[in-house]
Amino acid sequence: MKSIRRAASAHFGRRVRQWARRRQGIDPRSVRLISQRIYILPTREGLIFGLIVFTMLLGAMNYSNNMGFALTFLLAGIGIISMHQCHRNLCDLFLHYVGAHPVFAGDDMQFRLILENRSPLTRWQIRVGWDAETEICDELNENARLALTLHRKTTSRGWLEVPRIQVSTRFPLGLFRAWAWLNMDLAELVYPQPARQIDPRFRGASGHTSTGYDAGGDDDFSGFRDYRTGDPPKHIAWKALARTGETLVTEYHSGAQDLIWIDWNDFPGMSAEERLAKLCRLVIDTENANHRYGLSIPGIRIDPGQGSRHRHNCLKQLALFDLPQRPGEAPSPDAATSPPTNRVSAATT
Repeated sequence: MKSIRRAASAHFGRRVRQWARRRQGIDPRSVRLISQRIYILPTREGLIFGLIVFTMLLGAMNYSNNMGFALTFLLAGIGIISMHQCHRNLCDLFLHYVGAHPVFAGDDMQFRLILENRSPLTRWQIRVGWDAETEICDELNENARLALTLHRKTTSRGWLEVPRIQVSTRFPLGLFRAWAWLNMDLAELVYPQPARQIDPRFRGASGHTSTGYDAGGDDDFSGFRDYRTGDPPKHIAWKALARTGETLVTEYHSGAQDLIWIDWNDFPGMSAEERLAKLCRLVIDTENANHRYGLSIPGIRIDPGQGSRHRHNCLKQLALFDLPQRPGEAPSPDAATSPPTNRVSAATT
């Protein structure tokens, strides 16, 4: 029985939301709450209050008690004024959607909003949010603005639509609840979840490491690695062998930094999501190392560059890879469509 009631309630709520969306249409980033779009209904406490007032009215009529009539009409007047004040508490408020910074899948997206009161009336006890997240504004003075932040958990890469926002209040007595729905056809970008780590000595098809240096040189000391058959004896760390008994080999790089191509084909035999996670990690690590790099995935080739804008463009292409395009979305101006490449090239800077 409970499951049937929940299903019926969910179906009714969905139909009401669809009706409200058709009635109001799509809202812009800045919305003024006019009286025609504010709904108001009595709360459970309000219904009990109304039942008590009606019972008092019946008693006063039955006994012709003037004091009973006076008290009943006084309480009824308080209820009517409460309904008017509750509705006016939302009327002519402004809500501005500021935006959200892209995050990686699995992190919380932070949607930033501004609640503005341009009227000479102080507003009280305003709730802004959605089902799982609500921000409360206890007091909003005249001609004041308040910044709000709402959170939503991300689960997958791509576009995360801004949920339907609800602005509501029960001021002043909690007998009525007034609310308005805001439907903004907006979405924020969610990057792929990066892989935990990639072998720092990873080599792509170009023969150059992910650090951006040619590992085949002998100019600068790079580190130690385990001995492999064919390593020249002069590179064996004899002191470390005598001290620890482990056969280690010293490695050097040439000191010349190369352009790095982060290529889809460097990770054969993996699923698309696994490749995107690896490529995402390489973009982050290469940018943090302050190297110039380009990105090559099927159908997209981004020329080498560096900086926050270049990083965002690369991560955006990874986030939207093989996903349907949103209506009105323009392709990135920094991404050039090209046939898939079968090898990675590196050019010395």
